Amino acid sequence: MKKYLCVIEIKPECKDEYLAIHKVPWRGMLEAIRDAGYVNGAIWYYKDQSIIYLECPDDVTHEECNARLRATDVCKRWDVTVCPWFASDPAMAPKIFDLNQQLGDGLRED
Repeated sequence: MKKYLCVIEIKPECKDEYLAIHKVPWRGMLEAIRDAGYVNGAIWYYKDQSIIYLECPDDVTHEECNARLRATDVCKRWDVTVCPWFASDPAMAPKIFDLNQQLGDGLRED
């Protein structure tokens, strides 16, 4: 499984709206994320940072899943709603440690 972490800074004045929409997300958006190829995902919020964890199968990249997701109408509507709350562009965080990989054959880029 490939693992990815994305960090987005959220405008402090938009925190409540951002948290609320993620606690009760649109069913269609959840289905679009799954249908795009993501097999797991979670979001944490800490000090105006949205920390997004995603997993893709070994034979698919985040870029491929993300392109499929972004092409959906529901994601386009979601982005119109949510993106104005961003204080910065999303940034993919590089992985610097993976317990199981490093116990095995060494750290790999996902």
